[in-house]
Amino acid sequence: MTATIVSAADAGYFDLLKGLVCSIRDKEEGKEIALSILDVGLDSDQRHWLYEHGATIAEPGWDFDIPASMNAPAHFRALLARPFLPRHFPGHDVYLHIDSDAWVQDWSAIEIYLAAAADGMLAITPQVDRSYNTIYKRPRRYRRTQNYKSFKWSFGWLAADRVARNPILNCGVFALPVDAPHWDLWAQAITRALNRRTLRRRKGWPDLNFKLIEQTAMNYVVFADKPPATFLPAWCNWFCAHAAPRFDRSRGLLVEPHAPYQPIGIVHLAGEDFQNRPFELDGLHGDGAKTRLRYEDIAALST
Repeated sequence: MTATIVSAADAGYFDLLKGLVCSIRDKEEGKEIALSILDVGLDSDQRHWLYEHGATIAEPGWDFDIPASMNAPAHFRALLARPFLPRHFPGHDVYLHIDSDAWVQDWSAIEIYLAAAADGMLAITPQVDRSYNTIYKRPRRYRRTQNYKSFKWSFGWLAADRVARNPILNCGVFALPVDAPHWDLWAQAITRALNRRTLRRRKGWPDLNFKLIEQTAMNYVVFADKPPATFLPAWCNWFCAHAAPRFDRSRGLLVEPHAPYQPIGIVHLAGEDFQNRPFELDGLHGDGAKTRLRYEDIAALST
C-alpha cells in the first residue's frame, strides 16, 4: 500500500505547515512517507523548503464553478480541492489529509487512519469527547446551532432536520482510499450546496458567507448517503479550542486532560488565533506550563 499525507497552505500559513512537516519527518515512520502539498499562495523560498523535505507540490485551480459574488479568498481553493486529491496527486492507494494548523505528536494515530482507509472506509474523527467544553455548556436551541444552520443553508431544512443532530465530523483530518465512492459523493454534495446558494441569491433569500461548505458536504455524505466510515477517538484529532491538553513532563508529551491520559496523536489548533494563543497547561504531577501548542513550542518544552 502506498500512502501520502496531504496538506495545504498559503504564505501566511507556511510556518504552521512547516511545523506539520517537521512533526512528520522527525519520526522514524515518517521519514519516507510521501508528502503532497496544495500550494494556494506559497512563495518560492517556501516551495524550495518543501521540495528539500521531499514534498510534491500542486497548485489547484477552482475545482468548482464559484460565482464571483461569493468573493471566495484564494486559499478557499484548498478546501474545494479536497474531493479531488487523487487527481491532484495521482499514484497513491490511500490519502491522509491533515490541515496545516495541525501536527503529529504520536504516530499511532497515523497508523489508525491509514489502516482504516486501507480497509475501504473513510476514517474521520467527530468533534466530541468527555473533555470538550462543548458538552458542558448550556445547549442552544437545535435550530440555532451552527451545525443546523450549515445543513439548512447547504441542503435545505428537510436535510437539516434529518442529519444535523449528528456530531460534527471534522474534515481537518481524514483518510480515504483512492477508489472510495466518497470522493464522487462529496463532489456532488458540494455542487448541490453551491447550486442552492445560487438559487438563494436569485430569490433574494438571506445569504450566508459559509466557509465550511466542504465539511458540511462530507457530513451529509456520511450521514445521508452512508458509505463505509469509521469514527476515531478524539485523541486522533484533538481540538485544542475545545479542551486544553495536559502536559506529561516525564514523557514530554501532550496528553488527554482526564485519565488514562492517552497521548494526543494529532494536535489540532483550528479556531480564531488558537495557533498563537498561550495555553495554561496542567501537568500530571503539578509541573504545568504556559506555552503555545505549536509543534516547535512543545518540542522545545520537551527537551
